[in-house]
Amino acid sequence: MKPQKSELLKKKPLESSGRRARKTTQMMRTKQAVLDTVVELLSEIGYRAITIEIISQRCGVARSTIYRHWKNIPELTIDAFDSAIGDTPEFPEQGDVRSNLVFLYRQFGKSLSRSIWGRVLPSLIEASHNDPKFENYLSSMANVRRQNAREMLQRAKSKGELKPEANVEWMLDTLSGALYHRLLITGTALDEPGLVDWLIDSVLSTTLQKD
Repeated sequence: MKPQKSELLKKKPLESSGRRARKTTQMMRTKQAVLDTVVELLSEIGYRAITIEIISQRCGVARSTIYRHWKNIPELTIDAFDSAIGDTPEFPEQGDVRSNLVFLYRQFGKSLSRSIWGRVLPSLIEASHNDPKFENYLSSMANVRRQNAREMLQRAKSKGELKPEANVEWMLDTLSGALYHRLLITGTALDEPGLVDWLIDSVLSTTLQKD
């Protein structure tokens, strides 16, 4: 007995849905392959040397497909940065302000030295200085990445652990700046034993509320 026409029609949306799902999955894999390739190129040749042709040759995705998802190199590069860096990690409270800072900045040093964030940062700086489309992108990204530390220090001030006049932004600039300087200028180790503890103790020596 042949199936009724109405029964055949009922099956088609399911089959169509499956095809759409497979197509969407394939498209996501293709986009991620392009983004991963851009990140690799940023760490290898820098922002200004990247072209759609080079990206296409490296990842095997047609230029027309790349242009279907991104209008230009800046738009693609920003997506690649966002994809590589990911969300700001959660911060588990460690106790007092010093313990919290030690935890945060040891993690920060590891992130800069071992993750893709540290490898693409020079290209991000290059792009922010040479392409108006990147205006404020670097500063806004850095601002987001230090939000956990900022909120923790503000809580410490409200609890009386830090002096009322302690400047939270100066503290963050000092601690982060020393690690960025090593990464971008001197190339010296970010995980040198005692470095993070010394930096934190130096900052707290003028900001910690004395009993």
